[in-house]
Amino acid sequence: MPFREISKNEQSLTGIGIDITEVCNRRCPTCFATHSPRQMSYAIFTRIVDEAVRLKFTEFYILGGEPTLHPELFEFLEYVNGKFNPVILVSNMDKLSDVEFCRKIYEAGVIIAGQRHTLNNDAKAEKLESLLTGGSHLLTSYQAWKNVEMMFPSERVCVQCCITRPVVESGDIFEIFRWCRQKGYEPVMEFTKEGSGFKRSCSLDITAGEMLSVLQKLREIDEEEFQRKGADILSPQAYGKTCHMLETSVHFKVDGTSIPCVGHQDISYGHIEGGLDSILQHPLRQIIKNPHEWIYGYCRDECKHFDDCTGGCRGSAFDMTGCPRASFYYCPHIPRERLSLSDMVPSTCEGCILQNHPACNPTKARGI
Repeated sequence: MPFREISKNEQSLTGIGIDITEVCNRRCPTCFATHSPRQMSYAIFTRIVDEAVRLKFTEFYILGGEPTLHPELFEFLEYVNGKFNPVILVSNMDKLSDVEFCRKIYEAGVIIAGQRHTLNNDAKAEKLESLLTGGSHLLTSYQAWKNVEMMFPSERVCVQCCITRPVVESGDIFEIFRWCRQKGYEPVMEFTKEGSGFKRSCSLDITAGEMLSVLQKLREIDEEEFQRKGADILSPQAYGKTCHMLETSVHFKVDGTSIPCVGHQDISYGHIEGGLDSILQHPLRQIIKNPHEWIYGYCRDECKHFDDCTGGCRGSAFDMTGCPRASFYYCPHIPRERLSLSDMVPSTCEGCILQNHPACNPTKARGI
């Protein structure tokens, strides 16, 4: 079961991503989510679902914060049930350590996309889990995955592991990947997005070259140990996966504001109360959804993977440079011997639809 972006409707629309809460019980340094008490209302949730159904979106992704902490989660899941394929619930898994709660999630019919950093349950694993989650969460994670193994069919399980230095140096990421293949789960070995608490070159990060080595190792495991065809593209966002949220999908914050993706929190297409048609026709989205017009520099002009990858993680490219149009300098295919971060952005903002937008700060990459 592919993680997401597996289908499109006749208008090439794919998915609706939705943050139902900004509450989370973890403090993961790799997370870019906002920590606040804000929760999505049932009225906004159902309005988004109804609009997405009307326009024949095919997929639905429920995120947060930690969505299992929303007090109306099961009312939300009941309302969305049967309206999309797939419906994916993205979780840190702590609540699913309760067997009855896990059973209710199973009965709701969703695909679970859960976080996992290690298969082990010892002092070394506890230290790693604490480092990556900001607290003591190993036991709940371990028990939650036991519950999932007991209840869920393999086609309804995705396993997310951010590619960070601790899981690479410990080898845990490769063991998780092997476990996924053995169980028939979908592995989402995902590069760590840059955000306010996680910057490129920090102690938890790996270099672009090291990222490529990790992806090559995952492909080697696929081909040599599981006789599977390895991934064709070895570049972020994840092993064998690229992200096309900006072209095919829309993301909603807890208050119903639409944004291009989670990495563009302050660039909006409008609010769901104005209708999804208005959001899809927003002038900014009309430009952003065409990467050949929108992306600047090496990714579009030179990279052989551009038509498949469309510029890497747009949110992280934005965070690195201050420019939403930037080529993605973290990608291992960028020739750093001749290109610097400043080459990823236009020399001027003249003529850009976001010129003078308060969220943009391309001088960061230009070194001004």
